[in-house]
Amino acid sequence: MISQRVRTITPSATLSLNARLQEMRAQGKEIINLSVGEPDFETPKFIRDVAHEAMESGWTRYTATSGHPEAREAVCRHVQATRNVEVKPEQVVLSSGVKHSLSQALLSLVNPGDEVMIGAPYWVSYPELIRLADGIPVVVETRIEDGFRLTREALEKQLTPRTMGIILNEPGNPTGIVSSTAEILEIVEFARDNDLWIISDEIYEAMVHEGKLNSPFSIDPQRVSYISGLSKSFAMTGWRLGWSVSEPDRANAIGRLQSHNAANPCSISQACVAAALGGMDQPELQEMYAAFRERKNLVVEKLDQMNGVQFVSPKGAFYVFVDISNFLGEGKLVADSNQFCLGLLEEKGVAAVPGDAFGTPGCLRLSYARPAEELSDALDRLSQFLEKVASSS
Repeated sequence: MISQRVRTITPSATLSLNARLQEMRAQGKEIINLSVGEPDFETPKFIRDVAHEAMESGWTRYTATSGHPEAREAVCRHVQATRNVEVKPEQVVLSSGVKHSLSQALLSLVNPGDEVMIGAPYWVSYPELIRLADGIPVVVETRIEDGFRLTREALEKQLTPRTMGIILNEPGNPTGIVSSTAEILEIVEFARDNDLWIISDEIYEAMVHEGKLNSPFSIDPQRVSYISGLSKSFAMTGWRLGWSVSEPDRANAIGRLQSHNAANPCSISQACVAAALGGMDQPELQEMYAAFRERKNLVVEKLDQMNGVQFVSPKGAFYVFVDISNFLGEGKLVADSNQFCLGLLEEKGVAAVPGDAFGTPGCLRLSYARPAEELSDALDRLSQFLEKVASSS
């Protein structure tokens, strides 16, 4: 017997695409994979060196459930330096990655039937994590004309007596959105006016290409849980180290939950937190951030030359979300973005993720976590495929 909780989880919208990608690779076909969600850089050597030292110096046993004191203190220093908020180590819970932190925060906040707002396009796991907590995801549509920005007006239209919270994600996946201070303040004030909590997923926080990150945690640390980790900004996806920072009661609840459902995250990864957060000006990291800015410019330049597509130039992360709805529909070569992405893979050897996975059909997500030469080649192939689809209509 499978639980109702698990039965309600929907399968990945990209299963058929991923299956075909693996088949083609098994046949020896070369694929330019723009569906990847991790940096294509090695973990910097200065972090790897700390890990080696930690293994030799005894960081090989259980730590405190919510994390080693030194690692939690490093997160506190980072919050003070980047968000101008003083927090204590007991407000920090280290976890096995940001998805783990998100899940535990939701399980600690959501009661059965509570509604949680998420802006679409959204990261694929948000709706399912809310459902796993017995909550109800409420999708708030955003518009490309507004830069995919979540507005107070849009939130108010979806507000009900059962609304309890909002999940924010900036820099955003899949859109690369980075909002202004005024735009973030507008959402925080909406939450205050309606007594809502906010979970702010800031896993791409060091990857801001234009402007600066405006964290809602800086505005209202009592209402907001700030969630981040080492995966994206430090090229440490396999190290599985995330954290949540919340007001003391919420942090205590998350820690109690973790004591039973997971215990402490990897001790060696924890040993690297202070070095990583304290080394953001290291050349290896700065070169990676610069490379992503250059790739973003390349992608935007290439997309600008393609007729019929719409997109918002990303200000952060390493994705661009492209509206291809002009090429889709009844009577055309491809009916929807899922079919478009399968065709792009089959005919041009380029893997992209259909917008349906992010709650926004008619679009696709391209990752620029690939070398510039591959990106240029892939975008030329995308342009050719678009021309074929357009000419067949």
